[in-house]
Amino acid sequence: MIEQNDRNTIIDLWNKGGFILCTGGQAELSINGKQYFLSKGEVLVITPLVLIRDIVFSEDFTYLSFVDELKVFYDVFNVISNTPIPLSVYRKPIWPISPIEEMYVIRQHQHLVQLMDALALADSKLKRTLLEFQIKLLSQEVSLEIMNARMREIPKIQNKSNNQDLLVYRFILTLHSSYRTHRSVAYYARLANLSTNHFSKIVKKVTGQSPSTWISTITITYTKFMLEDNDLNIKQIAAELNFPEQFTFRKYFKQHAGLSPKAYREQIIHK
Repeated sequence: MIEQNDRNTIIDLWNKGGFILCTGGQAELSINGKQYFLSKGEVLVITPLVLIRDIVFSEDFTYLSFVDELKVFYDVFNVISNTPIPLSVYRKPIWPISPIEEMYVIRQHQHLVQLMDALALADSKLKRTLLEFQIKLLSQEVSLEIMNARMREIPKIQNKSNNQDLLVYRFILTLHSSYRTHRSVAYYARLANLSTNHFSKIVKKVTGQSPSTWISTITITYTKFMLEDNDLNIKQIAAELNFPEQFTFRKYFKQHAGLSPKAYREQIIHK
């Protein structure tokens, strides 16, 4: 069971991939700026296109998690990058699954827990390496099974997405790992071998948001989590995000978040 104020659960969904299966109760959450409800028998699919904030759990909410570092799922994301799945997840990040699929996930989660328990007790580097690899493969396998099931449920879906969908997906995937050092639309347009104007039009057409909005949203969301962590002072956060000085960081944050980093931190402390 999860308490409503368990911020670690929210933080754990950032810079991660995989999915969460709700096994009881309900959660209300903001995904890409829209409100959703996650209920029993539904999965919340987590990809670089899914931006999650403000999760509120019912008292009886329970879940099983196949969530890990984003790098664990890069192979999966690359496999699905040429399919309609990434944009399908963006448009509908919560999916119902069948009772058979739910039992499959439960059994595989039990196996995952066993592997993680074994990893905690591993007494050699070789054992840890092998177990970590098993955990990675199991997480990838279950995630692909869930996505494959989703593909079967969409009879009219195309086998391949168009080039624009692929371009946008790769932009947002790259942005999650590069937002600390690259926050200009021109940089990502160059990676796509397009003019800034043409690149911006494609991203806006596919996602409904401009690339500059994606950049600021991802940067500010990660920054808020850093501000919620009292281990780092504001100057250190500015340096972590490669701003030339604290003043520039403060100006950027206030422009996109509506208040200063200090005011945001104080607001969190007094909640």
